[in-house]
Amino acid sequence: MLFSIPNIITYIRIVLIPVLVVLLLLVSPSKSDEANFQLCFWAMIVFTIAGVSDLFDGYYARRYGAVSKMGKFIDPMADKLIHMTAMVMMIPLGRIAAWVVVVLLFREIFITGIRAVAAAEGVVIDAAQWGKYKTAWLNVGLGAMILYYPLFKGTVFEVDSYTFGVVCVVVGAFFAIASAVQYSIRFFKIVGRQ
Repeated sequence: MLFSIPNIITYIRIVLIPVLVVLLLLVSPSKSDEANFQLCFWAMIVFTIAGVSDLFDGYYARRYGAVSKMGKFIDPMADKLIHMTAMVMMIPLGRIAAWVVVVLLFREIFITGIRAVAAAEGVVIDAAQWGKYKTAWLNVGLGAMILYYPLFKGTVFEVDSYTFGVVCVVVGAFFAIASAVQYSIRFFKIVGRQ
């Protein structure tokens, strides 16, 4: 199952991470808005492909019985890596506060630790529903923040991508904290029974 279709899709998502890094590294105040918009647009496309492929590989694994232990480990890890990469790369661009990234990074490490301890005891703590909401909101929000520049500028359909992204990330952060509490309660209930 190491090279099942869902796992291969997950590996591709991980390979997209350095592409995202390079595109965001190239964004610079010394470049024109048009050049930076092009870089941000393609970075957003890469990030979106990673997010959409996450939905596809999960659906495929469940639909065709291709769920594997490797997939259960690498799939959520790929989500965390792509989200953290996007956020860290946006700190020097001034698009996200470092403390927000620290809080969300702490949450991810904490939950990963809880699940690892539970797994060592032979207990699998599946992804909480609120954790899935967190992932969805962050996918949309971070994608919009990566794009940064307004869409359809100067028209009646103009969309402030960055503000929209910030709102989505705030909602995602709420679900991140709520799901951390949810995971913790489930973990301590399991520990209490042993």
